[in-house]
Amino acid sequence: MSYIIRIDDRLVHGQVVEGWIKALGFDSIVVCADEVYCDELSRQLFEISVPRHIKFLCYSVELTADSILKSVYDKMNSLILLGSLKDLKQLVKFVKEKLPTYTFPPVNIGGIRYVPGRKQIYKALFLSKEDLNIIKEIVSFGLKLEYYVLPRDEKIPLNDKIAEIEEIIEEKET
Repeated sequence: MSYIIRIDDRLVHGQVVEGWIKALGFDSIVVCADEVYCDELSRQLFEISVPRHIKFLCYSVELTADSILKSVYDKMNSLILLGSLKDLKQLVKFVKEKLPTYTFPPVNIGGIRYVPGRKQIYKALFLSKEDLNIIKEIVSFGLKLEYYVLPRDEKIPLNDKIAEIEEIIEEKET
């Protein structure tokens, strides 16, 4: 394994440290988020949450894309954390613009919390119409999206569930 991309709107937290880093033996964590990359205090808070033996990196979406294209993560066992579907879409676009044939590993959609306008799809996954449209666009780039909270959980293939998700979002709106 070279890297896993995970969307979790909390980014670095106890579940990531205990349930992901320890379980899969990552040697580095990359927080890929423009707002964190530009905020020194947020970077420091996330960094102190990561065990000292784990390399902590905080990159912009564009810098993360450049690192993927340079195969930086092929030399490490990395967990790349993004805070939103929008960041994933931007990452994919940056990579695909420069290397259209690039194949991403399956992406873990692990935690997107409730905010007004989102409907519960799974235990820790709440989506809006806008989120679903972003998922459709990401899938159109050939990415495989999977929902699971922890590495040992059953992987639910979201690519196969788009119609069901759409029905849930529509149904709960009425």
